[in-house]
Amino acid sequence: MWHNIWYALLGLLLAGYLLLDGITIGTGIIGRRLARDEAERHTVAAATGPFFLGNEVWLVASAGIVLGGFPGLESTVISGMYPVIVCAVAALLVRQAAMQFRRRVSGARARRRWETLVHLTCVVLALMWGALGGAVLGAVPAEDGHLGIDVGGLLRPVPLLSALTAVAVFALHAAVFLAVRTDGPVAVRAAELARRLTAVAAGLATVTALAVLVDGRARDGLLNPLPAALLFLAAVGALLWAPRLASAASPRAFLVSGFAALAPVLVIGAAHFPQAVVATAGPAEHLSVAEAAADPGTLGVVGPVVLLVLPVLLAFQAMQWWAFRAKSDERSPVYF
Repeated sequence: MWHNIWYALLGLLLAGYLLLDGITIGTGIIGRRLARDEAERHTVAAATGPFFLGNEVWLVASAGIVLGGFPGLESTVISGMYPVIVCAVAALLVRQAAMQFRRRVSGARARRRWETLVHLTCVVLALMWGALGGAVLGAVPAEDGHLGIDVGGLLRPVPLLSALTAVAVFALHAAVFLAVRTDGPVAVRAAELARRLTAVAAGLATVTALAVLVDGRARDGLLNPLPAALLFLAAVGALLWAPRLASAASPRAFLVSGFAALAPVLVIGAAHFPQAVVATAGPAEHLSVAEAAADPGTLGVVGPVVLLVLPVLLAFQAMQWWAFRAKSDERSPVYF
């Protein structure tokens, strides 16, 4: 029982990370397009600044769950996708430094250099998370619970299309967020950009889904195709609906676009369960959730502690969002 609870918790934390830090990643991708002067750049930074560090807590907690609760996943997904993980972690660290320095340097040229670095690292993050999701959705060449570094698998059509889709979806998610959480010209441009990104994001998602059906290795990963397909259709519907809500300045808009951002976690989980990793060699080499998990004694002792801490994390996040619920403009304080 505990291994399933921990697996659901891992999915919740990963989904929370994509929902929340997807806003920061997307803002880094589109921020320079929306903000045309220093006051507007201030507005964009003020809208996302209060949540920046809190968003990354979800990823740290996810890594802790994998390392402590699912050593089998650590030996397959993390070690097998080592190039992607290293690039993503490096981009996270550089983005952290760039966001700290961009508001603390003097001179427009130096500030633009740091903002360019924020933009590039956010694009890299979106590409890496998208490629990782596309790679693990399908069957992977795992043997005896271990996956060798499979760079070729990352260059297949599905991971590449998934990476491009992630960039478009995060950009749309951020545009929807900024349309709702800012005032003035930034909000107007963000709403317009969200409408224009709708076709791009939904189109890339559809092409990626078609590539999954054509690619035998990717198709083999769909052990439960019906729930995965329903979740995918719901995500595409969210991509189409969110910009309309953003145009009406509805607070629900970025929750709807956020569903599209976190949907890959749900799709992968639904497609694979009760397996955690689907192997190309066949069912005998699949890694189930129970096999990937730590021993029941460990999960049974640590599990209740984690379940007690989780409400505190959720309560803090809710308090943070409530405290900074007002729309941002050029007068709002900037933290990063």
